[in-house]
Amino acid sequence: MYDRTLTRSMLWIILLFFAATLSFNACSDANNVSNPEPAAPPPPLVITTGTPITGTVNRAFSFTLAAVGGTPPYTWSIDGTPPPPPAPGLTLDSNTGKISGTPNAPGSTEWTYRVTDNTKKSTPKKLTITIGVASGNASSALGAGVTSITGGLQASPTITPFTLPNGTVNVAYPTIQLEATGGIPPYTWSVSPALPNGLLLNLLGPGVISGTPLNASIDPIPYTFTVMDSTVPTSQSSTLTRNLTVNAALTIDTGPPTGPPLPAGTVSQPYNALLSASGATGPGTYTWSIVGNLLPASGLQPVSSDGALSGIPTVPGSFTRTYRVQSENGVAVTKFLTININAVLSIDTDNTTLPLPHGHESQPYGPAAVTASGGIPPYTWSVTPPLPAPLTLNAITGELTGPVEAGTAGTTTHTFTVQDSANQSIKKSLHLTINP
Repeated sequence: MYDRTLTRSMLWIILLFFAATLSFNACSDANNVSNPEPAAPPPPLVITTGTPITGTVNRAFSFTLAAVGGTPPYTWSIDGTPPPPPAPGLTLDSNTGKISGTPNAPGSTEWTYRVTDNTKKSTPKKLTITIGVASGNASSALGAGVTSITGGLQASPTITPFTLPNGTVNVAYPTIQLEATGGIPPYTWSVSPALPNGLLLNLLGPGVISGTPLNASIDPIPYTFTVMDSTVPTSQSSTLTRNLTVNAALTIDTGPPTGPPLPAGTVSQPYNALLSASGATGPGTYTWSIVGNLLPASGLQPVSSDGALSGIPTVPGSFTRTYRVQSENGVAVTKFLTININAVLSIDTDNTTLPLPHGHESQPYGPAAVTASGGIPPYTWSVTPPLPAPLTLNAITGELTGPVEAGTAGTTTHTFTVQDSANQSIKKSLHLTINP
């Protein structure tokens, strides 16, 4: 009896130990299992249907709204208490998003449509349904939210008069909003011929002209704008023609590479010059200045607003300044220009340090020449009284050339005159000696 009871007790102890071991191993395995990654949230709920949605009065209508994202299935509704119909004669299926029925009045309705997913998240979007007129009469009592349209076939839309300001190459064109009245909105726009390169017309919805013109036009060009409404089955339209000129880019024409340099000046001689520009809003609309408010050159007055340079230079040298011109439309450009101021015109040949060389009877004279500096070359020479024949003075180079005849020995005095290209002139008396 004792042995049987002991054996049974030991068996129970073994079974309990085995069960505890299995439970421990199970817990250990459970702790070693990796937690799964949480599921990614669904994409945002979005109504993808665009606007407007169009139909025709008294004709069967069917259109299904669309959405993406969220957690399908979706339900659809229109905000309002009570929810309004999509348009007179139409209904919305809340389960499918299908709008159907037979429109019984023309016009446009705009409501806030709402899609709700399976998790009760919702997204709203304003959509417009436009019902056009095919024929017959339309009701004028369309209800709240509907644009009232009365009568039968609607009159053609009319473009609101507008002006097109001149444009300038490489300058942003002012945004022009085209508008129309009448007909059945929304409108579609077009223009003929195509607008200048760089300008665009928004064809759908609001007609907007914008952009930056890239090419100039020599003369004003007429452009015919057309607006077309949404009347069904045949759209109605009207036109309006306007002229547009695109001016060349604003350019300073004085100075290289496109224009002549500023004229040179001479110390103590009056200086006058006029800057030149073209393009943008045209001559007579420019304002000139020098960056830094510097003088054009020593002794000259500040540049005038119309580009005039004047004064009496006091110091020789080269004076480079940054000239700026601004047109009436606010466009401005700059350019480096240089004024060269020469020293006072003078004849360098004299009777002491640079005398005329002596000549000899019966021999060729020279080589010899009178020289000058300052002023504005090139120079022109003359002499009085004439040199002993057959000696001559080259009027361009100032060279004295020719044979010396016998019997002309002696010293004579002659007045040489030099004139520069600015018509400044000076005189100097020089001695010419001929030896036997």
